[in-house]
Amino acid sequence: MRGREPEQIEQAAACAPDAPPSIDLLDIIRPEGADPDELLKDRFLCKGGGLLMCGQTGAGKSSFNMQALVSWALGKPCFGITPARPLTSLLVQAENDSVDIAEFRDGVFSGLQLTDEERASLRGRIHVVRENARTAAEFVAHTLRPLIERIRPDLLWIDPALAYLGGESNSQKDVGGFLRNLLNPLLTEFRCAAVVVHHGNKPPSGNQKPQWQAGDFAYLGGGSAEWANWARAVIVIRSIGSEEIYELRAAKRGRRLGWKDEAGLPTTRRHIAWSPDPKLIFWREPSPEEVAELEPSDKGGRPRKFSPVEFLHCIRVHPDQNQAFYKAAAKRVLGCSPTAVQNALKVCIGEGWVRFNEEGQEKRYRLTAKGAKQASEMPSAVDWSPPPTNNPV
Repeated sequence: MRGREPEQIEQAAACAPDAPPSIDLLDIIRPEGADPDELLKDRFLCKGGGLLMCGQTGAGKSSFNMQALVSWALGKPCFGITPARPLTSLLVQAENDSVDIAEFRDGVFSGLQLTDEERASLRGRIHVVRENARTAAEFVAHTLRPLIERIRPDLLWIDPALAYLGGESNSQKDVGGFLRNLLNPLLTEFRCAAVVVHHGNKPPSGNQKPQWQAGDFAYLGGGSAEWANWARAVIVIRSIGSEEIYELRAAKRGRRLGWKDEAGLPTTRRHIAWSPDPKLIFWREPSPEEVAELEPSDKGGRPRKFSPVEFLHCIRVHPDQNQAFYKAAAKRVLGCSPTAVQNALKVCIGEGWVRFNEEGQEKRYRLTAKGAKQASEMPSAVDWSPPPTNNPV
């Protein structure tokens, strides 16, 4: 067997493509004006490149991707990520059925408040394929190649990567072989870019989490460092302890996006929030007040969140009021946002601490016996008595 190795090597060399041409460094020319290869500004992602989208299970990657697909197809920014022009996308995915996809689509259409003309303009710009059988070379050759050849997308979306890797996620050889040797030649040949969606590691525990800094988040994806090393850019959706608000990090090449913080300084992180309507699946910009509730307080270092038990004291002092009253009272007394009140109210009703009566289209709330007992066991830390003049609403 070993005696045949030279012959096999010679045959392989004869079948190998020619070496790529070289170019003198001084002959490389930067385009004047807009780069024709640019897909996401400011050269955050270009033709032939790869964007790694990471997030832990359940973080909402698929719904976020649908929002990006739709926004970029319209030539509009998605949370500060701006396309160079309207982009055509091919989404190849394995985890969501057609009803899931339709729910994401309809939620995004509603959340973005698209006009009939905008919806109609999306025809032919977003193509969705469900593939759950092929992996590795077979997937690239018999699924991706014919689809890309026919559709000619600007962006190829692969969701999730592990469904198609056909190897070990923590193996540099397997990951590099898939991304660099199988996927890259396809992107180069057809002049498109790839968005590879990848699951994140388990949330860090103990003292690991505070040690993460800036570009470290590029390696949030589970397995080999090759995932992030291959990617031209990396976006991370990360839980920060809230069920409503998440952190969006541009962990690699993020400075090219031009994001600014509240002080007007460059940043690579921002917050995104779920729709307040549980029937609609889309992401939105949270208010500064909502974000402030997740930041450490000046005294205790704990998040300034509206405790559901504290809400019981508000209702005890002000029974039979509507939700607008309680939102105004919570803002006056604690500086909390309307969303914080809604979340606290959901908990209180779910625990059986609060009940409501419907008067026309309004609901009026009061404590149950269980809620009154709970409130008596945990005294309020603030004064919920009425303000000196006027009501909160």
